[in-house]
Amino acid sequence: MKEFLSYLKPYKRDALMAVFCIEAETVFELIIPLVMASIVDVGVANGDRHYILMKGLQMVLFALISLVLGQGSAMFSARCGQGLGAEIRKAEFAKLQQFSFANTDHFSSSSLVTRLTSDVTTIQNSVATGMRPAFRSPVMMLTAMAASFYINPQLAMVFLVAAPVLGALLFFIISRVRPLYSVMQGAIDMVNRIIQENLTAIRVVKSYVRGDHEIQKFEEVNYNLQFTAEKAFRLAVLNMPAMQLVMYSTILCILWFGGRLVTIGGVKVGELTGFLSYVLQVLNSLMMFSNVFLMTTRALASWKRISEVMDEEIDIKGGRIQFPEGGAWRYPV
Repeated sequence: MKEFLSYLKPYKRDALMAVFCIEAETVFELIIPLVMASIVDVGVANGDRHYILMKGLQMVLFALISLVLGQGSAMFSARCGQGLGAEIRKAEFAKLQQFSFANTDHFSSSSLVTRLTSDVTTIQNSVATGMRPAFRSPVMMLTAMAASFYINPQLAMVFLVAAPVLGALLFFIISRVRPLYSVMQGAIDMVNRIIQENLTAIRVVKSYVRGDHEIQKFEEVNYNLQFTAEKAFRLAVLNMPAMQLVMYSTILCILWFGGRLVTIGGVKVGELTGFLSYVLQVLNSLMMFSNVFLMTTRALASWKRISEVMDEEIDIKGGRIQFPEGGAWRYPV
């Protein structure tokens, strides 16, 4: 992790600005349901149009501020992710230049290309798209849950059932999909290897009329990649329907018990409306956080492959070849 963060150091300012925009946006979005509840319980209940108008304008203002902050977080996150990818590629390529023939033999050329391109792209995309839900969802979940308990502690007890169920489902999915991501990257290595070999020896292939044989070889590795990717993503996409099942079941339970409390006067309509808004925010934040775990799982598989290259011990210790201004070659002793 320390080595990974060292590549992020040149983009520390962008990372901090992205986190600030994400947290500030979350705060303004969490205020909106409270304003909405006051409109229903105070403005509508008392027929105060001026109060409704002022609170409505306040909601619009908060929404616009959230929009600007959301745009800022997207911009800074993109800079951070793309910059991180560029730094990792630069360091990995510099490491490859130090490899001896023995070091290079530990990896296939196609695998090195994949680790330098596809694996790095996976990491930078995970950072660029994962920063917002990673820093937004915990704050939103904790704040919205606290507001829910403040509005009605009885209804908020449903979280004590929903949260463990969501956690168990997420653990089940990640524990099975994580090994498949490493296998999938290995399958990409094989596809790149076949393509590289075919293009390098294209004249020989055409001279001996071996095109059909090469096509068959490519179809085998291509099908292997397709099968592995389908298996991995088939498990990964279970995350969304599983989370939605728990989310809508929770909402139905709240509407059932909340409706009974409204009829007996145990809770106001505005309070129930605001409570449902916070419930949706809590459950959505849990869904976002689960997606972050899935992205992180794939990024960790790619980072492990990159670390194998970066941690490779160089056989030749003598130093680099130097080139003086006169152009003569001088080898280090």
